[in-house]
Parts: sequence; structure tokens; C-alpha cells
Amino acid sequence: MNIEIYSKEGRVEQIGEETAVTVGVFDGVHRGHQQLLKQLASVSREQSAASLAVTLTAHPSFVLGNRESEYWLDDPDEHLQLMFDAGIKYVAMLPFTKEVAHMTACEMVRWMYEELGMRTLLVGYDSRFGSKENDDFRDLPMFSIELGFTLLRGHPFNVDSEPISSSRIRQTLIDGRVEDTAALLGRNYSLSGEVMHGRGVGHTMGFPTANIDIAHTRKMLPKEGVYAVIMGGGKCEGKRGIANLGAAPTFGVDSTMLEVHMIDYNGDIYGETVTVEFLHRIRDIQRFDSASELQKQLKEDIEEAHRW
Repeated sequence: MNIEIYSKEGRVEQIGEETAVTVGVFDGVHRGHQQLLKQLASVSREQSAASLAVTLTAHPSFVLGNRESEYWLDDPDEHLQLMFDAGIKYVAMLPFTKEVAHMTACEMVRWMYEELGMRTLLVGYDSRFGSKENDDFRDLPMFSIELGFTLLRGHPFNVDSEPISSSRIRQTLIDGRVEDTAALLGRNYSLSGEVMHGRGVGHTMGFPTANIDIAHTRKMLPKEGVYAVIMGGGKCEGKRGIANLGAAPTFGVDSTMLEVHMIDYNGDIYGETVTVEFLHRIRDIQRFDSASELQKQLKEDIEEAHRW
């Protein structure tokens, strides 16, 4: 299979040591995923093996036609870094192809045993993998004895008495509840992109904005609205702001944009790649009858943003 393996230092051609493995999509690498990955890192140390997470590069539900879009909760670089931050030594990126889709759980495990040096397999509390048509996932305990590897099961990570899941996080973004998103992810939800030249309207009103290119992001967008945010990257690191995510009906713009006014900062950051972290949804997007009405509302938005 066409698989790419990475360590913190970069791409790895061959592992060359025994491994303790977990496998999944790990969309967003949320707090539940982080607990599983930290457990894997601990197990690998106890067994003098290398921790290895096998992660899919496409959502099976999208590839198999059960989901209309393939928006993620993280981007590729973020995905890798979060897994390394949890203590994982190697991350294997496995494309979800028809070949992979047709492999049974036992066939997948045998491949990991023979090709990746797997001697321990840690599966999530609700994890399943392998072909649904030829489902032998329940045979893994007996297969582990036959092949000679240790099979372990993780535990759920609950917030407000409910397990964390990527679908639960997606619902918080649909609702614009970004504080709840952060509680489930263990970090603020963010979007990154290059700062582009915009229409210049904000500057003439006394509220200059950074226009962030999100046209090619793979990440899911939160509910449209005005948000309190904090910036990351380059000259604007740590700067607070208000962001308009969506249209700009006051100026006749219908397309989705991400425009950020940074509070008490007006430096030149054109061409820089920045990150916008969402702290709180202040209000819906509105159409104002005049620029002065919009200016008044923006001042109120800034006051609200200062509370975050």
C-alpha cells in the first residue's frame, strides 16, 4: 500500500523497530484522541517499542458516499503536529482507497504486523475498522493470540457526561458555539491563510481589516457571524480582534470572507500567513443602512471582544 511515514524530523523511509500501534481518522485530534495517543505513548515506553499512529488521509464516510462534503477539523500540518504533541513517535498517513476499503480488520492487522512491526494494537473505545461486507473485527482477540500481538482497548473521554466525538464538535461549529468547540478540542478552533489586499473599505472607516484567504482551506467553517478572535503568526502574534466570517451585506458582498480588525494594531501584514483563533461568537451578520451605523456597531463589538 502507498503509505507515508513521518517523525518530528520529517519523512521516514523505514521504521526498523517494533511498534505499538493505533489506527483511525483522528479528525481534529480532539481530547479523546489525545487521551488515546498518550496512552499509546505510555504503552510503547513500557514495552520498549516505538509508538505509531496510522491515520487515514480521507474520511471513509465521504469516500464511500455517506457524507456530502469532506471538510476537516484540522489541516494536514496541524494534524501531524497535534499527534506528535501527544507523544507519538511516528505517524503513518494511509490513503483510504478502494483497496483499503475492501481489507478486513484481520487483513489490516496482519499488514501492520508484517510491514510496520506492530506488536501491540490499541483501539479506541468505539473504534472499528475493516470491510463492512466481510466484517471480522470481533475476531481480533483470537487473531491476536494466533499472530502473537497484544490487543488493548482505550477508554472514553467524557465532557459534560458525554463522550467526545468529531460529530459532536462539528455540531458546535454549526451552532457557532466556539467556546464549546475549544472545550472538546482542548484548544481554540482556528483557520489559517494568507493576508490579501481587500476592498480597503474598513481602512476608510477607521477599522482596517486583514482579509484572510480561506478559499482553499480543508477545514470546516464555523457558523457565519462576528467573532472575538486572537491572532497568531508573524507580526500580529497574540493580537486581539473582531472577525467577520461570511458575507458583507452592507457593501453588497455575498461571498464568504474572513475579515479581521485587529484591536490597537495597524501594521502591514500583507502576504503573511496568519492564524485566526475563534474565542466567542458576538452576533449575527447584519446589513446596516449607513457606514456610521456600522461604525457604531463595530465599537460595541470591540467592547464585547475585550471581555474575551
